[in-house]
Amino acid sequence: MKSNTLLDYAVFELLPNRTRCDLFVSSNGNTEKLVSGPIKPFITHLKVAEEQASLAVQSIKLEVDRMFVLFVSTPEVLEMVITFDTEMSQLETARKIYSQGSEIKFLML
Repeated sequence: MKSNTLLDYAVFELLPNRTRCDLFVSSNGNTEKLVSGPIKPFITHLKVAEEQASLAVQSIKLEVDRMFVLFVSTPEVLEMVITFDTEMSQLETARKIYSQGSEIKFLML
C-alpha cells in the first residue's frame, strides 16, 4: 500500500510472548502486513490498545469511521508528537490549577 492510502482499519496480532506483534493494515478489502516488532512503541500512545493488550486478547483492531489512521516511525515525527502530548498535559494541569485558584479567591471575598 502507498503511504497516503486511507485505511479502513489496523490490526495488531499479538505473538505468544505478548511483547511483540505483527501489524496489518486494510484498505478497500486489501490487507497487508506492514511490520513486525515490539508492541510497546505502538500501545504507548494508544490507550485503547494498551488496555486491550493487558487483557488476554490475541489481536487488537483499530477502526475509525471514514477517517484515517496514520502510522509514523521516523524519530523526528515521534518526538514532535511526544512533545505536543507533554505540552497539552502541562496546559491541562495549569488550567485545573488556575480554575482552583479562582474558586479559592471567590470564596475568600
